[in-house]
Amino acid sequence: MRAVAVLFAVVLVGTAFGDLGGVRLAVAHSVENDTTGTVDVTASNGFAFTPNSFQQVPANATITVVFTDGSDEAHTFSIIGKQGWVIPTSYDPAQIDTLAYGTSPPALYNANVTTTGQQVTGTFTSPGPGWYEFVCTEPGHFTAGMYGFIAFGMNLPGNLTVSSGVPGPGAVLYVIIGGIVSLVVIALVLGFVVGRRKGAQHEMPPERLGYPEPAAPGTPLPPASDEDHRS
Repeated sequence: MRAVAVLFAVVLVGTAFGDLGGVRLAVAHSVENDTTGTVDVTASNGFAFTPNSFQQVPANATITVVFTDGSDEAHTFSIIGKQGWVIPTSYDPAQIDTLAYGTSPPALYNANVTTTGQQVTGTFTSPGPGWYEFVCTEPGHFTAGMYGFIAFGMNLPGNLTVSSGVPGPGAVLYVIIGGIVSLVVIALVLGFVVGRRKGAQHEMPPERLGYPEPAAPGTPLPPASDEDHRS
């Protein structure tokens, strides 16, 4: 009877204080025990997902995806079905489409938006603990950096490189090459200018080149010969 009384008191106290002031106190629990979850993601300007990574999304649960177009282009949100695998950056649009819309293995989720401000909502059942890559399948968007990672029932590995939301690897490569070319051009121009100046300082005198040495200022002219026809 004493145990029953103690249990009743605990339930009574929890009922009295658990909803104090209309604010229900949260009860700590494991994410693996959740049966539902939400992924809210936006396609942003600059070919990026915001956010571009999700951790501890409930595993083996019904996940609601809210996908919003925050740019002026069409985009997709496709969670590729290969667990623990990073898509090679060399993949072309056809290969990305095969990953997203093929059947071996099927994608976990696909959604698309086409106009600014458009929002689509859908659901899927998350797999067991693991991590996956999601991409935009519009041509050129993946290579521009529009990808990210999602982990169910766990954290993402620390060595994953997540897209930054700024111009992708191709643009960075162009910037580096452009900087190198600019430095080479500047070095050539400086070398030409400095070379001209040093060359002027070390020019050979005219007599070394076979020309007569110019007369020094104030030196009298040589006497006229018989062939001199000056008046």
